[in-house]
Amino acid sequence: MWAWLKKQSVEQKKPNEKSTMNTTMRTYQPQAAKQLDGAQAEAFARDYLGKNGLKVVQANMACTQGEIDLIMLDGDTLVFVEVRWRKSNAFGGAMASVTPHKLTKLMRACEVFMQQETKWQHHPCRIDVVALQGRLDAPEIEWVKNVTA
Repeated sequence: MWAWLKKQSVEQKKPNEKSTMNTTMRTYQPQAAKQLDGAQAEAFARDYLGKNGLKVVQANMACTQGEIDLIMLDGDTLVFVEVRWRKSNAFGGAMASVTPHKLTKLMRACEVFMQQETKWQHHPCRIDVVALQGRLDAPEIEWVKNVTA
């Protein structure tokens, strides 16, 4: 099924040619109803973290390696935040939806951010998850700091 893609990529690559990754960062705007719910969850998480002393650096950073929902500052520490929201705890709930694959993509996106935003390179950093569950007007909140440690 994917043979044509593999063949095409082999034909396009020249011998001794180094592969380059497109690492252009961009912000994204949600469009679909599901994305609007996600944007509302991110706004709730941003407000919650702000009340807990974190300051917003950037929201909704995307690149070919992945997306970062929120980038915040906790004192001197740069915090990359993954926001997850689920209406119910069916299938494990919001926290269970943070898979190793998702964390890998998130770490790659963080690397791109750190390479392109050099002013942050000497700051410590971590990845947090804010999991929201239930109705978006009053969700249960679980904030897990440094999930990759």
